[in-house]
Amino acid sequence: SSSNSWLWPFRFDLTPCSAMGCHCGKASGAVDPVSPGGDTNDSNTVLDPVEPPKPESDHGDEEPPQPEIVPALKVAVLSVEGLRSSGGIFVEAEVEGLSDSKLKTPTVSGRVTTHGIGEKAKETVEADLKCELGFLEYTEGAAVTFTVRDSDPTKAAEILGRVTLPASMVMAQYWGKLPLKDAGEGFEASLEVRVGERHILVQTAQEITNAISDAVGDIRETYHEAKDAEGEVYHETTQEVNKGMSDLSATEINEAVKKGVADASEIAVEAAVEVKKTVKDNAVEIYHDVDDAWVEVKETRGTVCFACWC
Repeated sequence: SSSNSWLWPFRFDLTPCSAMGCHCGKASGAVDPVSPGGDTNDSNTVLDPVEPPKPESDHGDEEPPQPEIVPALKVAVLSVEGLRSSGGIFVEAEVEGLSDSKLKTPTVSGRVTTHGIGEKAKETVEADLKCELGFLEYTEGAAVTFTVRDSDPTKAAEILGRVTLPASMVMAQYWGKLPLKDAGEGFEASLEVRVGERHILVQTAQEITNAISDAVGDIRETYHEAKDAEGEVYHETTQEVNKGMSDLSATEINEAVKKGVADASEIAVEAAVEVKKTVKDNAVEIYHDVDDAWVEVKETRGTVCFACWC
């Protein structure tokens, strides 16, 4: 690696020698050299090397534990949404400038969801990947690229979107959603990633904050969509009523008003359902985030609460 590269850090288990089966004392008796013919008195005979006694191992025939290799950079690929395809989904990640650094997540199934109200409603695909990738080498100042692909055994993996995380955001240990390019016309897809590790309590708090932020954003979007749809209904109803007045037709006016009220009511119901679904989905996500954190705290008997997360 270059001087400006992060070295591959290793963590060693500094176990005392005696615990590892190492015997530092000398043997109690000396080993006499023996000639190939077995004559110990022939000083001109080339001697066979004598192997020293092998130390006893507390691990039996098992290999001694190897030092743990710690990645130079950890990136978690959490979720993706707004995609145009519902097939199997996976994500590739690569450190720019390191051609052999490409890693990919396992393939997961996407789920179809509907966003929008009325005529603007659109079906998109989202998926939870929740996969942590570890780069064994990372050059300081390098960006990380992500490519979302559709895994279809009948054809080449189609690109569903791509994005580059700048080096400054890598160094800042970014956590959030990144808008995807090449997602397809009319699709606003995004990929959620997390750089580095967090303390379990900090991570849970951030996940709750993200869920609340997503809920507020979705509700605000639903409100604006409903408002725009109601405005279109009002405009159309006004035109129909004016036409009925020009024709002096009470029937046309009555029908226009009835249709306008029905359309407006339908939009209000759709908006209410969308808001309810948003609140429910994010409440479930918050519940699982808290539950996962609590399970980890219990399994480690609180040790995780004092873990170093720097």
